[in-house]
Amino acid sequence: MNNTISPLAFVSPDAKLGEGVTIHPFAYVDKDVVIGNNCTIMPYASVLSGTRMGNGNQVYQGAVLGATPQDFTFHGDESFLEIGNDNVFREGVLVSRSSHAGGKTVIGNKNFLMEGVHVCHDSRIADHCVLGIKTLVSGNCIIDSHAILSSMVIMFQDTHVGEWSMVRGGARFKKDVPPFVVTTANPTSYYGVNVKVLEYNKFPEKVIKHIAHAYEIIYHAKVSVTDALIRVEEEVPMSDEIRSLVKFIRSSEKGIV
Repeated sequence: MNNTISPLAFVSPDAKLGEGVTIHPFAYVDKDVVIGNNCTIMPYASVLSGTRMGNGNQVYQGAVLGATPQDFTFHGDESFLEIGNDNVFREGVLVSRSSHAGGKTVIGNKNFLMEGVHVCHDSRIADHCVLGIKTLVSGNCIIDSHAILSSMVIMFQDTHVGEWSMVRGGARFKKDVPPFVVTTANPTSYYGVNVKVLEYNKFPEKVIKHIAHAYEIIYHAKVSVTDALIRVEEEVPMSDEIRSLVKFIRSSEKGIV
């Protein structure tokens, strides 16, 4: 294999490495680990048992992947952390594996986790997400694709952040954040549609206007969420985005911020 492994690193003979892997001095790669092609493990980073990593990932100094869950219901069962391709785990990031036998925590593709981020057991992060400095994702959370959680956000357990949403820095939330919105303050509340990000990613202007119209009904019509969703379906031109937000809100068990 065309790998570069420092003699000062520890790599278990039971670990499976792809091609083009670089492991720096004082890194630790445990048994029962799979690391795909062209990954880089920096000094003092740890990749622990149960981690399954795809290709092109970068793991910076002091990051710990596949950590034992910080969950009193965990009794040492075999569980996993599944990581896709082209993710960046900056300094001091900690991602736990599942607390259930055979379960898995999941990080998708092309995510960027900044310094000090903590992702707890059984959470699932989709693709193209950004988690800011020292953000905490509690257990059993879901973050859909293209979401941004700014610095020092606290996402309480069992909550869900929708696609293309932004949670501003320092926010704490115990309810779900629906798709395409910006939330802010404490208690966390709806601030508006995530227009700048949607425009930058070339969403059609009319679709953005329809999203804004939908949320105007949901948050300002002074009717129940159930009735608001019925009005959205009746009054707003249907598109994939409108279907997505209606489905998200209707299926939310925690309610929305």
